[in-house]
Amino acid sequence: VREDVAPADMALGIRPEHIRFDDSSKLRGAIYGTEYLGTTQIVAVETADGVIKARVPAGIHLTPGEQVGLALSSARLSLFEKGTGRAVKTAMHDQAAEARHG
Repeated sequence: VREDVAPADMALGIRPEHIRFDDSSKLRGAIYGTEYLGTTQIVAVETADGVIKARVPAGIHLTPGEQVGLALSSARLSLFEKGTGRAVKTAMHDQAAEARHG
């Protein structure tokens, strides 16, 4: 964390396109539903920690209740204060800015 933050409940955030299915992942859940968007689909996966949504190719056939593993790109995670929704700056922000600006 790159700023002073009062102790508070935090939440991790990640975009659906940065999540992929991975049978070897320890993060597991059941397919809850899908939303087709042309060439891709948003898949809602119910996990022990809540629903996580992943964007995957539309050609992948999924069945409600099917068990899947999810892999998250740690470089794409963001941290938020739960109460305010405010993004908290972390070392990952520094790395992302450096990658964009060389």
